[in-house]
Amino acid sequence: MDISVIIPVYNSEAWLEACIRGLLKQTYSKELCEYIVIDNGSTDHSAAILRRHPEIRLLSETKRGAYAARNRGLQEARGEIIAFTDSDCAPRADWLEQIVRIMRCPGVDLVLGEFEFPPGSRIMQLLGEYDAVKTSHILSVEARELYYGWAGNMAVRKSLMDRMGPFPEILRGADTIFVKSAVNRYGCGILRFAADARVMNLEMTSIWKWCHKRLIYGRNHQNYRRIVPSRSLSKRKRLELVRRLATAYQLTSLECVQLFLTLAVGLAHWHLGRLSRMFAKLDPALEPLSSRG
Repeated sequence: MDISVIIPVYNSEAWLEACIRGLLKQTYSKELCEYIVIDNGSTDHSAAILRRHPEIRLLSETKRGAYAARNRGLQEARGEIIAFTDSDCAPRADWLEQIVRIMRCPGVDLVLGEFEFPPGSRIMQLLGEYDAVKTSHILSVEARELYYGWAGNMAVRKSLMDRMGPFPEILRGADTIFVKSAVNRYGCGILRFAADARVMNLEMTSIWKWCHKRLIYGRNHQNYRRIVPSRSLSKRKRLELVRRLATAYQLTSLECVQLFLTLAVGLAHWHLGRLSRMFAKLDPALEPLSSRG
């Protein structure tokens, strides 16, 4: 299968070399891959770094926003499969192979992969494992209102992309809107979670950065729930997933307490994000994009 990998870039010089190394080390046939990177008006050395790699096809997009940049890449993509990741992510060497393996299953048009966090922190590794357990659960049940998407590790069959049309060019959350809309139109069977299709989120190095992401996700949820039906997991189900993780990984009592407290703080940030968007005067999910977040 021919694959086009699309990556938006904005001031990503801190992680870009690691991202490119991950792409160029892919074990999938290089003759069947193209790497399309879209510079979205970077003011650092991102574009210069990209020009050092002739294997990378560099485009530019002046309209602000990662989804506008991804849509620019889609206009040029030639692959049967379109794979998306972010410039602060480094894919494993077998990332594309794992995507193709799942895409060969009959009826699968959409694949969501897993994120890893940089090594060094036990609690961050546990948070990564919890996210994987939670995602696996959500995408294994046919409760479409729970589904969400993430363009940092996603692959879509080009034929589905053509039928669904480009991403809404909003500030955040267009990946979830796309996934929910596709599942609502064609059924849950088109989607698979690929736990072995992994990318490392290089930016996620501390609990506070993880909590800040929960804040952003809460804002996103409040935005896109006005466009597509959405709800989050119950507290009871979250606790059940923590217990499942503790059993699977034989966590100590101290690790269980640390994980539970960290997840509680993260959930509080998520609710704070929702509240901040509820009382905001301007909803960037429903207004033209005018600033970068």
